[in-house]
Amino acid sequence: MAPVVAAAIIGAATKLFSDYASSAAESSAKESARNYLAGQKATTDADYARLIGDIEKYYKERGSLGTDQDAIDYKAAISGYDPSQFMLDMNDPNNQFTYDKTREDFLNPYYDMIIQDTADKIQHSAAGAGLGRNPGTASNIAREVALKENELFKEAQQQYNDDRQFAYNKYSDYIRNMQDNLTRKLNATNTKLSLQGNLAQDYYNTKDARQSDLLKAEQDRINAGISYDTAMQGLY
Repeated sequence: MAPVVAAAIIGAATKLFSDYASSAAESSAKESARNYLAGQKATTDADYARLIGDIEKYYKERGSLGTDQDAIDYKAAISGYDPSQFMLDMNDPNNQFTYDKTREDFLNPYYDMIIQDTADKIQHSAAGAGLGRNPGTASNIAREVALKENELFKEAQQQYNDDRQFAYNKYSDYIRNMQDNLTRKLNATNTKLSLQGNLAQDYYNTKDARQSDLLKAEQDRINAGISYDTAMQGLY
């Protein structure tokens, strides 16, 4: 029974006393009023006991989506949460680009033979023309050999560049895939944390609401008791 109802009952008791007070049997009227108040107080206490029981029953039957274990699990999850674990460690040697080949690895394996063949052709051509060891012949050999060397080194350099680019592209794909996997794990972890947080919040909200309702009902019961006691004291 709420304080307002208790106040109404007290008012009725007071009126009852006033009616009796006008008669010669004032003491009898007071006793009747006290008995009335005592009965109503007992009824009020019983009403509040039922109210508290109804509150307990309501929250027991309602329950909550979350449980105390959800709250414990959520606390443990956020305590151990470290976003950096979802970032690829580029200081790890396994995640760094390495390439140990050089241009010379792509140089024609018959390089020496090709250079020698180039020189021999010039020499044979000069000999056929009767020039033999003419200074011009030596100059022609040196020039042609240099041109052939430059051609072979350019080919090697291009093959080196292509191979290194291919290796770097492969490495980049590896890094991107690794980070994508970590990002997917991060998203899944954040989703799980969010759901755990919702369950934990629901548990605490329900717990707080129950406690608030019980405290209010108990405070109302105490206030009603004080009102009855005050009125009772005025009947002596």
